[in-house]
Amino acid sequence: MFSKEELRLYRFEIEQALKEVADKHNVNIHAGNITYTDSSFKLTLEVNKKEVAGKPFEQAQFEKYCLMFGFKPEDYGKQFVSNGKMFTITGFNLKAHKMPVLAKSIDGKGYKFPESTVKRLIAI
Repeated sequence: MFSKEELRLYRFEIEQALKEVADKHNVNIHAGNITYTDSSFKLTLEVNKKEVAGKPFEQAQFEKYCLMFGFKPEDYGKQFVSNGKMFTITGFNLKAHKMPVLAKSIDGKGYKFPESTVKRLIAI
């Protein structure tokens, strides 16, 4: 049976092993969710380009889709405070209708917000 600590270690070691591949192809590789049983586990991998036209991939994606959500390209990276916590706008989840705006807190944890809330908070 796999313990949670073992799974964390596997995730870390898999990311480290793939670092050379990521560097070779100018991408970021992040080990995501793990589902497991007593005798096996599945791990998702997320691969993102590091740069597009000299900009970080996340910024290029934000600028590509910002008008769809009523934002401006310069809104990428803007900070806002919600429930006493500081967040930075990082992108969009195009499949989410209610909370498509993605943001990170200072500790690096990702959150999602409705676009109306973020627009109101960055205007303050």
